[in-house]
Amino acid sequence: MDKPSISLCMIVRNEEKYLPKCLSSVQRIVDEIIIVDTGSTDDTVAIAKAFGAKVIQMPWQDSFADARNRSFEEATGDWILWLDADEEMDVNEADKLKELLTRDAIREQRIEGIQFVFYNYVDGGGVESVLLHRMVRNRPQYRFEERVHEQILPNMLKSNPHLQLGQVDIHIHHYGYLSQNVVRQGKIQRNVALLQQAISEHPDIPTYSYNLGVELFRSKDFAGAVESFDTFLNKSADLPVPLVSSAHKYRLTALVELGRYHDLIQDSMASISQFPGFTDLYHLRAIGFSSLGETGEAIDVLRKALSMGPAEEGYPSIAGHGTFLTCLDLGKLYEHVGNPRDADVYFTFGSVMVSDPRIRVRESAMTSLSFDDPRINSKNRRSIQDHGI
Repeated sequence: MDKPSISLCMIVRNEEKYLPKCLSSVQRIVDEIIIVDTGSTDDTVAIAKAFGAKVIQMPWQDSFADARNRSFEEATGDWILWLDADEEMDVNEADKLKELLTRDAIREQRIEGIQFVFYNYVDGGGVESVLLHRMVRNRPQYRFEERVHEQILPNMLKSNPHLQLGQVDIHIHHYGYLSQNVVRQGKIQRNVALLQQAISEHPDIPTYSYNLGVELFRSKDFAGAVESFDTFLNKSADLPVPLVSSAHKYRLTALVELGRYHDLIQDSMASISQFPGFTDLYHLRAIGFSSLGETGEAIDVLRKALSMGPAEEGYPSIAGHGTFLTCLDLGKLYEHVGNPRDADVYFTFGSVMVSDPRIRVRESAMTSLSFDDPRINSKNRRSIQDHGI
């Protein structure tokens, strides 16, 4: 069976730092590379051509959708994959992609788009996991809209309301949320201006308010971010869970940054009631309690998060919430209240989970911890038994 061809389409400007890694990660699996350059003054174009890319020079027109669509016009592959320069596909998994595209559901054209698992690297060493749509069949009606944070799915649904998206277990690493990369490109100021213009033109499109909230949060305008997320959430009844849950998480995190801990505790309960499987919200609630000196309440919230395990799929969750990061935070809280015995137990469990994230801790209201998982090695088991658990 012939494997389908893939066109990689990108838009870039002054991306010499990241472009080589991005292109190297996928050059074995794509059949052509099409790059729209919107005015680079560094070595971006030379790097693209060195990888055999077709480079199209296009003046910037204040629209990511226009630039993205220009790249799609040149694509000749059966499928189109689009990436940003600060993203790279996991090189150990990339080779699976073409084989996955021959699966029956995809080959029989029941699947029109493909989602990938994205790892968003954030300041402080955290890694957020989220599903993102980054591949479509090459059809002329599939085009982007919106000036910034451009979307393709709405147009796809217009032509095929019953289309299905598939998901592949291939990870894409994204470094664009790290502060040094945002500042380097001046992305925040550009995006805020574009989003404010879009909101003035289309005030009834709620996603513009969501994206403005994200950009204001990244610029550390936390009060403005809360206001934008409130506007979005007031219109979010029929929007996808990943988007709405993300807005709740951003909003609560902004309350942390503003020191509004009483509001955080109150509002986090409403967020958790709407998304009870989103472990990250419990961590934010615990920050509210601990910041107000209510350590016992914070411990109870984190023990609940630990008993739940990682967030359900579809939530933009930081890796380790519900597992090792929760254990480490519990250890710090027990240390703070002068309970070194329980602190050491949680620190031990946290270190075990880092090495094997499949391990789960079971808790109940009457007992501390259960660890009858055979994957816990004898050294760690003895350490826990020494504490009488």
